[in-house]
Amino acid sequence: MMPKHNAPQIGLALQGGGAHAAFTWGVLDRLLDEVEQDRLVITSISGTSGGALNGAACAYGLHRSVDDARKALEQLWTLVGRRSYWHPFYNFPTDFLGAPFRWNVDLNPFVFGQGMLQQISSPYVTPWLTSPLTSIMEQVIPDFAVINRHEHGTPELYVAATNVNLTALRIFEPAEIDARVLTASTCLPTLFEAVEIDGEFYWDGGYMANPALDPLVDSTSDILSVLIDPLFREQEPPQFPRQIVNRINEVSFGASWVSEVRQIELINTLSDENPGLLHRGKPYTRKRFHAIRSDRFMSQIGAASKGTPSIEFFRALRDTGRDAADSWVRDCLPQVGKHSTFNLDELVNARMKGTSSAMRTVRRHGAQ
Repeated sequence: MMPKHNAPQIGLALQGGGAHAAFTWGVLDRLLDEVEQDRLVITSISGTSGGALNGAACAYGLHRSVDDARKALEQLWTLVGRRSYWHPFYNFPTDFLGAPFRWNVDLNPFVFGQGMLQQISSPYVTPWLTSPLTSIMEQVIPDFAVINRHEHGTPELYVAATNVNLTALRIFEPAEIDARVLTASTCLPTLFEAVEIDGEFYWDGGYMANPALDPLVDSTSDILSVLIDPLFREQEPPQFPRQIVNRINEVSFGASWVSEVRQIELINTLSDENPGLLHRGKPYTRKRFHAIRSDRFMSQIGAASKGTPSIEFFRALRDTGRDAADSWVRDCLPQVGKHSTFNLDELVNARMKGTSSAMRTVRRHGAQ
């Protein structure tokens, strides 16, 4: 599929989040409508964990057509759903509630049990519990060379993983992506053994970058982040052990995105004040930021449902993601190429200042 150079161009930054990453399936499905109508070009994708799976499926399909990209995304989530043993019964006692609350399993005794087992067990004593994602991604993407050649408008794909022993971020670049790399990016250490690649061991990329933005800087001036973990929660602080652990993970995974956006914005400011100072092989151009998120919905379904991969749940997330993207397309797409479509001071900078006035700013503008 050849790119349309007269359309607005964006780089996608796709966050991970277990089953919740099906939200991004819906976002991409809606953005592909714009690609099909020559109103948008996706130049590059940086993904972590579930975001990397979405990005790989989308990039592979776009090698041929928008319709193939849609089919690859649907195949991905259908296969993941089929490999799950999750049953609607496990939604008890919230199954009788309406959406989105019916998907909240934070207080589900079955989920509590799963969480307790993860704290006292290890994937190294249960080696038969292996990640199915390598085989799934080999079915979705039978020829990874299509992605790695970056031909016919296929977006450049970058995948983040965490080097376990080096405490380092590893960005797998175009020409390095395969099913094992994608499995490494999704590797939760309480569930699966670390993935070995070239003598190094890797865990989920979200511990270091969720997602990594730096790989997109050279390929685009407009970065659209699809955020899974809520930056703002309206409820009381979590009280049960598993809820606390889940929110700790959300905060730590989201912090890397906040920090990296702020870092790039500081570079923007430095470049504005000193034109021509920054060069990375070519003149630096100011980066503009955009985001699609649904904090309210994600808060209502709870963090524990990240581990409940049922196809019905995936479709509910897909529909929510498509609605969120539709709002963004209507309100923000016309501004791509002109300026950022969210307030950096309110969404990012205030979260890093640490003052009481900054906290009031975050609370006043945080909910979405």
